[in-house]
Order: sequence, then structure tokens, then C-alpha cells
Amino acid sequence: MRYFTFRDKNRFSYSKEKIWKSVLNIHQWPHSWKNVYSIQINNTTEVKQFAQIHCHLILLHLIHLHFDVYIHRLKKETYANFSFTGDFTGQGRWILKTQGSDSISLLHLHLQPHHPFLRIISFLPLGRRLLLYSHQRVMAEGKKMILKRLLHD
Repeated sequence: MRYFTFRDKNRFSYSKEKIWKSVLNIHQWPHSWKNVYSIQINNTTEVKQFAQIHCHLILLHLIHLHFDVYIHRLKKETYANFSFTGDFTGQGRWILKTQGSDSISLLHLHLQPHHPFLRIISFLPLGRRLLLYSHQRVMAEGKKMILKRLLHD
């Protein structure tokens, strides 16, 4: 089975503290991030180390993905390390750092699709590009959500 690596780098003109707070306020994701259908955190009300988060995303308006995110390590306003199980498996890390007066967000995901449709797509000649395109669209919507929240805080 194929693994896919996604890397996202974003620059924000906001402090790391504000970005961290905005991103980890995941209960608001379904209300402001059009790809996120639902989010539930098991055994806690906030994202913290060892939390398990169940996610339901919709890709390309027709593919429903269900997966769990396990938070392995969380260093406030700096770093998160997590893994995925469900319709895709793998690992990820999010690094947040300051560069001048800006904050830089680095997201690195190494994922393997298990959803039947994504598995088929992954083996098609243009499948890698389609999965990358889908990922970029989801992340662009996420960035819009973060910026909208930061403007209203």
C-alpha cells in the first residue's frame, strides 16, 4: 500500500499564542471549516497530550472519511506529534515557530489511505496529483478558517 507525504507551510502575521489557540479550538471546526463534518474528543473537553479525537471529513463533496487522531506529544504553542487510524493511517507533526514578527506553521503528514475509494485513486496514474490537490484544498479552507477566527479575536 502507498504512503503519501504532505507538507504545508504557512506564514501568519499573528503571534504563536493566537494561532495555537485558534487551531486547537477544534469544537468550532465544523462551524467554520467546510470540509469538517464533525469532531469529538474522547474523555476530555480540550486538545491535550494523549487525547483521542474522532474526525469526520468530507472530500470533494462526496468522500466521507472517518478517522481518529491520537495526540502523542503536545508542547504548548510550539509542537504537536500525532498519529491517525481509520480511513487513513500514519503520523503527523505540527511545528509553530516565530520568524521576525511573523509566525510560521509547518505541518508534515505521512499517510496511507485505507478508504476504498482513496486506495483505488492512489494507484491511478494521476491519483497522487488528485490526492495532493484534495489535500491542498482542505488545507486552504483550514487556513481561511484560522484567519477568519484570528480577525475576530
